[in-house]
Amino acid sequence: MRASRMMTLLLQLQVRGQASARELARHLEVSERTVQRDVEALVAAGIPVRSTRGPAGGYRLDRGYRTRLTGVGLDEAGALAFLGLAGPAEQLGLGEMLEGARIKVWASLTGEARERAGRTVERFHLDPVRWYGTPEPVPCLTQLADAVWRDRRVRLRYVRDGRATAREIEPLGLVLAAGDWYLVALRDGQRRTYRASRVREVEPLDDVVARPAGFDLARSWAEARRELEDEEPGVEVTVRAAARALPRLRRLVPVHGQALVPVTATEEVELTVPFENESWACSALLSLGAAVEVLRPAAVRERVADEARGAAAHYARPPTNSARRAGAVRASSAMNGTAATVAE
Repeated sequence: MRASRMMTLLLQLQVRGQASARELARHLEVSERTVQRDVEALVAAGIPVRSTRGPAGGYRLDRGYRTRLTGVGLDEAGALAFLGLAGPAEQLGLGEMLEGARIKVWASLTGEARERAGRTVERFHLDPVRWYGTPEPVPCLTQLADAVWRDRRVRLRYVRDGRATAREIEPLGLVLAAGDWYLVALRDGQRRTYRASRVREVEPLDDVVARPAGFDLARSWAEARRELEDEEPGVEVTVRAAARALPRLRRLVPVHGQALVPVTATEEVELTVPFENESWACSALLSLGAAVEVLRPAAVRERVADEARGAAAHYARPPTNSARRAGAVRASSAMNGTAATVAE
């Protein structure tokens, strides 16, 4: 443990040129006294670490000194694919290994190469999470990653359409798309894609996965995505939409229908857009409220109208006693909170 920490300290000095005891302590998650003792041990071992006093002081290596101990370990090498993606690496349990690999790669660079890498970091950043959203919880992600890494068949408890089902699958890879994790696997010899957040339980089995010859995860994912996006629509709906609703409507229809929505329009428009199925069409269009009117087909128009009438009926009558009590409790809590604030 101490040897690993001292190695990290040495690499930090090699990368940064100079660092204070406080900065090193914060990075290594130890006390400044521990940093001091580690530096003393490095000096005793013949490493030319120099200290400078004063506000701008700290520790540094003699000019020209470079450690040769920058070899990336096997576990660290496996984490290198996530350089620039610290969040996903943490989710997979690779955060510490990624940091170790990153600092070693950085320490191995010299001169113009390190300067170019630094300029890149300053100017480009990868953020895989979509706007106004948080990643779905994936409690079984590390278990899935372990099965993928060890090529082990697993039995999943998976929730679909509100029902839990059991599946025996052969995991092939994990994909992060727009902030959400997906598992690509084989079931009965056919490729399947599972949303990782819907996996409730993972039971490793003894069977070894025979990965298909020439399998390429990136290509397989691109094919699966293209097949899904190119599916024939289950229903086409003609609507009259206010201009303000068009950007939101575009996000609700499948990819192959998004070009049909003129997001720069300034007046009400009539257009026909596809949806995966009638249920999703009704839910999506209801979310746009009065800004969109369904014109046809008649079945979708009537279904949306029924849902709208049902929702309006809730608000046409006074709230129930339980709702009134809940409102009174919230009002009382708010008043008590205000009084407490004034008293303070």
